[in-house]
Amino acid sequence: MSERKSNRAYKDGVFTKLFHDKEKIIELYNALEGTDYDENTMVEIKTLENVLYGLYKNDMAFVIDNKFVMLVEHQSTICNNMPLRMLLYLSRVYERTVDIGTVYCMKQIKIPYPELYVLYNGVDDYPEESEMKLSDSFIVRDDKVNLELKVKILNINYEKGKKLLIKSPTLEDYSLFIYTIREFEKSGMSRDKAINSAIDECIRKGILKEFLIEHGSEVHNMLFAEFNMEEELKVAEEIGIEKGMEKGREEGIEKGIEKGIEKGIEKGIEKGREEGIEKVAKEMLRKGAEINFVIGVTKLPKGKIMEFQKEIDKEENH
Repeated sequence: MSERKSNRAYKDGVFTKLFHDKEKIIELYNALEGTDYDENTMVEIKTLENVLYGLYKNDMAFVIDNKFVMLVEHQSTICNNMPLRMLLYLSRVYERTVDIGTVYCMKQIKIPYPELYVLYNGVDDYPEESEMKLSDSFIVRDDKVNLELKVKILNINYEKGKKLLIKSPTLEDYSLFIYTIREFEKSGMSRDKAINSAIDECIRKGILKEFLIEHGSEVHNMLFAEFNMEEELKVAEEIGIEKGMEKGREEGIEKGIEKGIEKGIEKGIEKGREEGIEKVAKEMLRKGAEINFVIGVTKLPKGKIMEFQKEIDKEENH
């Protein structure tokens, strides 16, 4: 088995890198929408990058056939704010698609039809297909909704997403690759060894073969960071719940036990997640991850990451 070690040349997630290709984008779109676009179809990649849009960074955004704009997020932990995030992403994509000066003209501007997806492959049990709506986030609930946005969530785990996976060979191979890593981990391998072993086995079996041969070390680094991020967040959330319950009980004595515990848990979870994310960011920097990659994974502000890097540089120089 070949050894793959950390380097500083990775910025995106494996999923994003794998599908940053016109033919694979068309394949994915056809699978999601049941269309039959061929390789000659016009595709414009509109993915947002931190460098240009600060905190706005998404996994995939593209316009196909000048008619549809699709945003795809790949997640191992479902974020209940995806409709709001998609709204923010979509507005930035439209800014890049339309000449802003023309919006003040009398003639109506035609814009690509939005299609929004989250592809889930986490370890927690989740339905094969579900939907989130922006209106569920509104403070005021009203039957007459003036602004709506719907996000489709599809489970792409190898054991769950067969109906979708058979329509996209690349997505199926990706799902099988992640499944293989998890199976090796279940057998008792360390995460590092499980990723390396899965890369070697998938190459041997022809699963994502060319991609893994070309980007094996980079894939190892990206997945190691992503998996560690998931684990740290779960631990941080558990710690946050415990601290929150303790704080909540104390507040509950004075303000009402039930209300105090509920408020404390919420504060504890939030604080725990924040501490966990910062811990992951520092660990990634210590292992040589590039600043832009750390920002993309943790979603922390660039200024905060720069502060962490300075702290680490200072530690190493002593």
